[in-house]
Amino acid sequence: MNKEKTIFRTDWITVKETARGFHYLERKGRDSVAVFLIRKSKFNTGEYEVLIRQQPLCIDIPDINEEHRLYPCPITGGIEEGESPEKAAIRELYEEAGFSVGVLPLGKYIVGTQTNEICYMYYADVTDIEPEVAQQDGSYFEAISKNEWYPLDYLNQCDYAACQIGYFRLQNILL
Repeated sequence: MNKEKTIFRTDWITVKETARGFHYLERKGRDSVAVFLIRKSKFNTGEYEVLIRQQPLCIDIPDINEEHRLYPCPITGGIEEGESPEKAAIRELYEEAGFSVGVLPLGKYIVGTQTNEICYMYYADVTDIEPEVAQQDGSYFEAISKNEWYPLDYLNQCDYAACQIGYFRLQNILL
């Protein structure tokens, strides 16, 4: 019997309390995906580059007339109700980067101890594939985000957990 109690709810998040008094956050769709796009470097033979999605944090709101600081991460997104993680990854890739490709599993991780979210990681090699124009979701958040290619080892410098977990897993696969 589930004895969780809803403390607070919006269209996008719910704060719950467990029977033992532990509070946690559950977002709409609960789980998410992180997708790493890689390609062989045009400049360094035998090396790979990774697509970095530079995007703002929702909690880093600048003053008026100041720009948002953009943070590096892979392509990310929520899993919609009834959607598999793999289908969500393919949808997000097309929406945020314009690539219509299949994905390969890279693992999963628990996002944090204060949520019940699992992030499913995938990757795809898009060497010599040209993307279509990314459609985005129409939000301001995605409108100011941008995609940039970096050497694969750039992921090791990022603060976002998926970047570093993905970096070590991609290293094992690619190198």
